[in-house]
Amino acid sequence: MQIKSKIFKIKNIGDFSVEYIESQLKNLYMIIPLRWAIVDINKNYIFINVAFEKL
Repeated sequence: MQIKSKIFKIKNIGDFSVEYIESQLKNLYMIIPLRWAIVDINKNYIFINVAFEKL
């Protein structure tokens, strides 16, 4: 098992939740995060640093 860390961006819908962020990571990037943290937010995107298992 190899753990990788990368910054991903998802669309900022304004009033987002933990469930929204995790579902977007799964649906857009096909990853299940081990841990994640928001590192930046702008008008259009939320930037998230994600640790995940590389298959």
